[in-house]
Amino acid sequence: MGTGEFRRRYERKNYSSDVVFSLRGKAFAGTLKDISMGGAFVMTLAANQIYQGDVVTISIPFTNGRKTIKRRARVLWTNAEGFALEFF
Repeated sequence: MGTGEFRRRYERKNYSSDVVFSLRGKAFAGTLKDISMGGAFVMTLAANQIYQGDVVTISIPFTNGRKTIKRRARVLWTNAEGFALEFF
């Protein structure tokens, strides 16, 4: 790969949904902007409280809104709008 190229392992899909995630015993609200089998991007007003390497638990609603799935994930990077997660 050349400079500036990046290939994701899994294809990301747009997925705009409100989510709740927890970190260090506190719950936060956010909006899931995209998701793949390997990770996701979450927009949140709490972005300044999230750091690279943090481990969060996120509750992701199914598209029908009837169920949620909880996943643990590591924060890969952050910016002023939110953070990228890698599921494990």
